[in-house]
Amino acid sequence: MNGKKVKRGSIFHSKHNMIKLSKWESKKGVEFLKKAGIKQDQIILDFGCNVGNYTIPAAIIVKEKGIVFAIDEDDHTFGAIDNKAKLLELNNIKTIKTNGELNFDFADIFFDFIMLYDVLHYLNFQQRKILYKENYRILRTDGILSIHPKHMIGNFPLMELRNVTLQQLIIEVENSGFKFKEKIFGELNHDNHLEEGYVINFSKTVNC
Repeated sequence: MNGKKVKRGSIFHSKHNMIKLSKWESKKGVEFLKKAGIKQDQIILDFGCNVGNYTIPAAIIVKEKGIVFAIDEDDHTFGAIDNKAKLLELNNIKTIKTNGELNFDFADIFFDFIMLYDVLHYLNFQQRKILYKENYRILRTDGILSIHPKHMIGNFPLMELRNVTLQQLIIEVENSGFKFKEKIFGELNHDNHLEEGYVINFSKTVNC
């Protein structure tokens, strides 16, 4: 990056700030994702990865025998992920550009842990149903679907989740074959700002 500023929307981040952010990703982010359920050697999906704020700590946890698939429509963000991965000497991240499709070219029961962090507000109800169904297909029987439910009622409501409560969101996920498991609290990274928040975890039901 040569010290130049990199534009992401209306926000600018210098090289110094990116390295400072990586300190969060290498410590508190790692601690949080371990608490959320990510373990060594797992296969992880980070859907809507953006600049990799959760991709990086997930890759640290799973280590060299694990792998993190980072998916996003904007492949300009992949440069930031590559830079941070090099900084931390990580070689277990695969970035994938999509055109907004919600069906994936992954085998059934492939992932141990799927992250839908701060992305659902971009999708309408029908699109979310498609995504849940596809997540159910590719998640292992004992896997975890983890959602950061930002932008609902009471949490800076925005776009497609602006009229959705947490309980309504939990019900719509459960209607796709998942079972609400737990709420995990901690310091989260939202648009490169740290804030107290939570994610909600789901397991697969046995006979869906």
